[in-house]
Amino acid sequence: MARVICITSGKGGVGKTTVTANLGTALALSGSSVCLIDADFGLRNLDIPLGLGNRVRYHISDFLTGQCALHQVIVKDKRISTLSFISCSNDAVHHDDPQVFGEVVQQIAQNYDYVLIDSPAGIENGFWNAALAADEAIVVTTPHRTSLQDADRVIGLLEDMIPAPPQLIVNMADGQEARSATVKMQDIIDILNIGVTGVIHADVEIIRSVHKGIPIALNPEFESGLRFRHIAHNVAKNQQEPFISLKSKRHISVFSLPQRLRWGKSSSL
Repeated sequence: MARVICITSGKGGVGKTTVTANLGTALALSGSSVCLIDADFGLRNLDIPLGLGNRVRYHISDFLTGQCALHQVIVKDKRISTLSFISCSNDAVHHDDPQVFGEVVQQIAQNYDYVLIDSPAGIENGFWNAALAADEAIVVTTPHRTSLQDADRVIGLLEDMIPAPPQLIVNMADGQEARSATVKMQDIIDILNIGVTGVIHADVEIIRSVHKGIPIALNPEFESGLRFRHIAHNVAKNQQEPFISLKSKRHISVFSLPQRLRWGKSSSL
């Protein structure tokens, strides 16, 4: 049975979907079987950073309404044999019963090591569907005060819904915004009071990778790619080890490794 993890946030625009795509990719690169489920009904977009939009024929809504079999909803990633994706409808018409959605997720979970559910931001129906179907939760936030305030509210809800303590990923850290608009990392930890699984810095290469439909986690020559792999390693090991930047190391032997870097071949992971 898979570990079912809800990836959520307090507000939109924090990069939650990009994090879901890259964390799932990194877990699959480690050899784990992974299924990513887009639960953001009406604003479906997890297929974009994965580059799988053209291959979607059926949505989970189609299965929920009996229009297709479950295997017809699953899209296999051609780049990584252990990565699968399930889309949702791009309109807001879907099954509103969290119990039914949860039962489907449990059915899917029987065939994977990890199921990551990309939850919509906020606390509308889609959030409850995703959270109640999960055993664990990762909250994505940016260092902006409004994002942290909304994340804090969601963390409080998750603590009452999911037995495992929620974990945190800070995205878009060290951006170009004015200092008065952002909060330092130690203050973020003090405010939210949950474990930090990883930190992703603001990086134009991540934006480019989304536009290309190629998760940056596939490329170990970018530090952001390594950071997502490190986060996946932390998730797999249930730990919160900080990432050590290549810039702080004296050797850069990682650049001589194959493009599809595997776990255990670099001390950065």
